[in-house]
Amino acid sequence: MPSSAWRQVRSQAKLGNENEMNGVNMRKIIKWTFLAILIFLGVINAAGGARAGQSGDIFCTAPGCGYKDTLAIGGGRASPSVTGYCAKDKKFVRVKLKNWADYHKSHKCPGSNEPLQAIYSGSDVSQFPCPKCGQRTLQYKMKSLFD
Repeated sequence: MPSSAWRQVRSQAKLGNENEMNGVNMRKIIKWTFLAILIFLGVINAAGGARAGQSGDIFCTAPGCGYKDTLAIGGGRASPSVTGYCAKDKKFVRVKLKNWADYHKSHKCPGSNEPLQAIYSGSDVSQFPCPKCGQRTLQYKMKSLFD
């Protein structure tokens, strides 16, 4: 009798140990899966902002000026570009890039050595003078997103 009781206690102890081990393993699996999902979402979020482009209207609010134009900011996934302002030429330009790694680097205005003043969002437009009247009264209204 004592030996069969002992066997039963040992088998229950082993079973308890296995369940404990499975619980520990399951917690590790859940922890690493959760971490992998967070990293994946972080990478997608960080890359998405840089690669999505937007297009909209830029216009001057100064009385009597009437300046209007269309402006694309950023670029599609397959065509990395940066939009900016060239003060010397008083115009907005778009510069094609070799890859997205160059997006936040400094760039030159096309055909000159002048630094390009990059525009990364529509609200950046208000810091530049209007190409027509010279006042800092520009506004941007987004019309669409593209990729």
